[in-house]
Amino acid sequence: MVNALESCFAVLMLLYLSSGFTGFLSGDSPLNLWRVEDNPLLLAIQMAMYGVTLGFIALHWRKLANALQAGAWSMGLAFFAVASTLWSSDPAFTLRRSLVVVATTVFGIYFGSLFELPRQLRLLVWAFALLAVLSAGCALWFPQYGIDNQLHHGDWQGVLGQKNLLGKAMVVAIVVLWSAKGAIPRVLQIVTLPVCAVVMLMSQSLASLLVCGALLAMAVGYRALRARLTTLVPIVVLVLLVVSVLMLLIFDNGPLALAYFGRSTTLSRRTEIWRAVWSFISAHMLLGYGFSSFWAGMQGESALVAARLGFVARHAHNGFLDLWLELGIVGLLIFAVGYFQAVRQGVLLVRSTHNRFACWPLLYFTFMLLYDLVEGPILRQNNLYWALYVAATVSATQAARVRCALRAALPITGPHPRLEQHPDYLS
Repeated sequence: MVNALESCFAVLMLLYLSSGFTGFLSGDSPLNLWRVEDNPLLLAIQMAMYGVTLGFIALHWRKLANALQAGAWSMGLAFFAVASTLWSSDPAFTLRRSLVVVATTVFGIYFGSLFELPRQLRLLVWAFALLAVLSAGCALWFPQYGIDNQLHHGDWQGVLGQKNLLGKAMVVAIVVLWSAKGAIPRVLQIVTLPVCAVVMLMSQSLASLLVCGALLAMAVGYRALRARLTTLVPIVVLVLLVVSVLMLLIFDNGPLALAYFGRSTTLSRRTEIWRAVWSFISAHMLLGYGFSSFWAGMQGESALVAARLGFVARHAHNGFLDLWLELGIVGLLIFAVGYFQAVRQGVLLVRSTHNRFACWPLLYFTFMLLYDLVEGPILRQNNLYWALYVAATVSATQAARVRCALRAALPITGPHPRLEQHPDYLS
């Protein structure tokens, strides 16, 4: 009974963290919600969701305590965000939001440590399937809410309130469905995948389309990581050569390709934002401006950015620049060290088992890298993608620990059924 309640609550929490329905609950568009803390309804929901999370964590506090080391770098970044209150231009606001970031990070550790990978993927499938179905229904039956009629006429935005947010969610949904083979019924995969693909296409998000294509190609390519080193090294060299050639072709023919998709060379004015924020990064290079204190609409430094651009930007459209703006190069380095360690554990996990769902952490890390180059931000309170990053990090790290322990007892190399059948191996 408790397990069923935890699973249902986990799906509900994932939907909440996706920011779906926020605009409906607040009576405003999510694009205009600069400070949701001022909304009593949203604040009450936030407190209720994390309160229930704390209750479930109390039931499994020993397991969560053991998982804290696996999420140490993520927790370190969250606590550094709290520390940035000391130099923030809006200390009270930074403190409130950074404490919620800590809570979001703790939920990620809870989700990644309590639910084994197959179960995580099943819950993610249900959460993203609900997002896809509800977004399609919102666009078809409530077009005044589900379709953008202001900035991008005719593009679907569903229950997420913005086309790029919808496209991003569907990219993760498709990757989850690919990774969940063997963990969910085949019929659920067959029915849900086309719905998510159609919703992503109707969002008309070019970044989502390109990232989704790249991830699906990498999903197939990552299977080569299971090969022996003598085979793997030539494959890696070949892939690097192909990627280099493609990058050269993109740079040489970028304007033509962008024009074909109806985009400008400024990447929908992203490059203008990047140039505008660089001078502000240079002014606070080491520690940044404090967590969540830079982008404040027509207040503070973001008002100066808006004056240069001629429009109000909500973030830098680059996760790494946003992190640098808020937490400086120190925060960026904390994230980078944790990220590369997580990638290493993800590679080891893929190499040690033939199960497809073992690819999920590595694919998600790749998704973060690709998406944060043109979107963002990385670290945010009540953010689904940060929570999933923490969960994937914990899952990959804990699986690697079990792998090392079992290999010490089993003198074998490569994937092995005794490893894959161990009850804690993919927990």
